[in-house]
Amino acid sequence: MSLAAEEILELSEQVLRSSNKVKGIEAEMVTAIALIESSGNVKAYRYEEHLGEASSGLTQLLQSTAKWLAEDLSYDEYELDLYQPASSLYFCAAYLCWLKTYKSVTRSDEFVVRGYNGGPNGVNLEATVPYWNKYKQALETVLSLGTQGAKKQRVICPGDTFYGIAKDLGIALEDLLAANAGVDPTKLVVGQAINLP
Repeated sequence: MSLAAEEILELSEQVLRSSNKVKGIEAEMVTAIALIESSGNVKAYRYEEHLGEASSGLTQLLQSTAKWLAEDLSYDEYELDLYQPASSLYFCAAYLCWLKTYKSVTRSDEFVVRGYNGGPNGVNLEATVPYWNKYKQALETVLSLGTQGAKKQRVICPGDTFYGIAKDLGIALEDLLAANAGVDPTKLVVGQAINLP
């Protein structure tokens, strides 16, 4: 199963919005990394021979890295299943968050992205330069999504109501209801996609 860039961006936004622990990371960055790493393939798998371990899921994170983030750094809001798109995006964002303030110093996007590819000690390696260049191209693609006039949607999460969604997004409840004519706001289902005005 593959996700389009728009779907990855939407899910990244939801994951970041719902997290109480991952802060200061943009959904666009997470989405661009997912596009580089897996081209949207949620079941992507790559054996890293030099590490003796596989990277998996949308963001091709190592299972050991996700486990370290969850157990040692308390990024534990999602299950350790990197084949679940939301979990993969969450642990990617958590790792980016950790890199953003590596050794208690606020780092540049280039440091963060190159660190995602080569680890914090690989940031200055020549081998991470092509990754940074791919990231810049992927980010341009992600940023262009908002200008293509695509229909914006949101997936219903546990506890969501039309009123709460409208309030969180700063839109009029009437506009949200009008964009979803035929949807019963009292019978929302987790995972259901609704249109945003």
